[in-house]
Amino acid sequence: MKAFQPVDVAVVGGGISGLSCAFWAKRMGLSVLLLESEPSVGGCMRSVRNGECIADGGPQSIMSSPEFMELVEAAGIKELARTPAAEANQPYLFHGGRLVPVPQNLPALLSSPLLSLGGKLRLLSEPLVASRRSDAGAAEQDESVAAFVRRRAGPQVLDALVSPFVSGIFAGDPDKLSMRSAFPAVVDMERRHGSVLRGAVASRRAARRNGAVPKRRQSVGFGGGNDRLPAALAEQLGRELRTSAPVQAIWQRGEWLELSLADAALSRIVARSVVLATPAFVAADLLARFEPAASAELRAIAYSPVIQIALAYPRNAIGAPLDGFGFLAARSEGLRILGCVWNSAMFPDRCAREEDVLLTVFLGGALDPGVLAASDDELVRAAHADLRRAMKIHDGMPRVIAGFRWAKAIPQYDVGHDRKLKTIADAVARIPHMHLCGSYLTSPSVPDCIKLAKSVAEGLGRSLETRAKT
Repeated sequence: MKAFQPVDVAVVGGGISGLSCAFWAKRMGLSVLLLESEPSVGGCMRSVRNGECIADGGPQSIMSSPEFMELVEAAGIKELARTPAAEANQPYLFHGGRLVPVPQNLPALLSSPLLSLGGKLRLLSEPLVASRRSDAGAAEQDESVAAFVRRRAGPQVLDALVSPFVSGIFAGDPDKLSMRSAFPAVVDMERRHGSVLRGAVASRRAARRNGAVPKRRQSVGFGGGNDRLPAALAEQLGRELRTSAPVQAIWQRGEWLELSLADAALSRIVARSVVLATPAFVAADLLARFEPAASAELRAIAYSPVIQIALAYPRNAIGAPLDGFGFLAARSEGLRILGCVWNSAMFPDRCAREEDVLLTVFLGGALDPGVLAASDDELVRAAHADLRRAMKIHDGMPRVIAGFRWAKAIPQYDVGHDRKLKTIADAVARIPHMHLCGSYLTSPSVPDCIKLAKSVAEGLGRSLETRAKT
């Protein structure tokens, strides 16, 4: 491509959001150029293969959704999609010094040891708790996850159930994370029904009336490693993808946008539209010259660190039955790890030798920012010590298959996040033909990022069609 040769869409950032947006834009007939600063695409979705095991960085499995499966099929890798056996879908919590199955419904929770009798009675009284909508102006105020759960269901539900999942999904601090931004559907239940439990019952009844049977979403992985998805999207993009091409600056050039690249072969390009599919702090730098207000709010979005360590153990060294997805741990249990995924229980190809198992542990998060200062050896020893306690592992140290350090892994939807997003959206709307796409806008889940990316691509198609007509 020659300098200043125009494209319809320049996508900045080659994570799953940018790849998906560029892929769908190309499928719609738009000319596209995807620019990634790193030597490879995929962001945190990468896999390490050492002959014996396959270790995945980033998501260990992906919750299926219509948009996700549509992308998988369009990318030509549907045959690589794998779903775990039914028994491998059971998640556990490390509670009271042992692994306890996560209850899948209210009756199961009421018979579970996760809550004391007092905690269960407090939970059952949730419909009697006054809703915030009854307080003048309260519905307009944001509230932390911890404050919401304590208010509606009590501290035991927060500590035993909600906090571990906040750590597992967001690597976040429940006292800072915004309930409205992280779990909007739950907040809506209180707003509409005055109670989360009443709202859940009403939703199930409505689904039955409409003939819909609620089903648990299925986890999906890819044979050979989860990086098969970004690799397939990159292959489909072909010459429309350029790696090791960081964008240094963007300027408005009339109706078009000009991008300056740190690339000797392609120093500048011009695009009719630009999509910033980068982390918030990268978008902040690129938008500083256009909209300082948007730049400031983007830079204010915090990211939590996460470290992943893939460990191989002899199967006979593990005292816990590997009959589930893995486990999460509350901070009150005294473990440093946030949780552990039992990779080879879900996807057998993650371990070539049947006598071995592959586990991936997670450390860090908003409540353990100092994790990045620890050495690899310290982290492995800490992970092994916690696994020995939680999974009754005996014998010697494991084999380290891979390690991944993410200094800024997951955006934090802290209280006030929705106000940040409104300021950002209003400011970006004043920049002609500039668009944002990324996990800080929706959720950190891969399916939600893919859904947003397709929506952005469809909007680009409509916008460029309208501009062509005028």
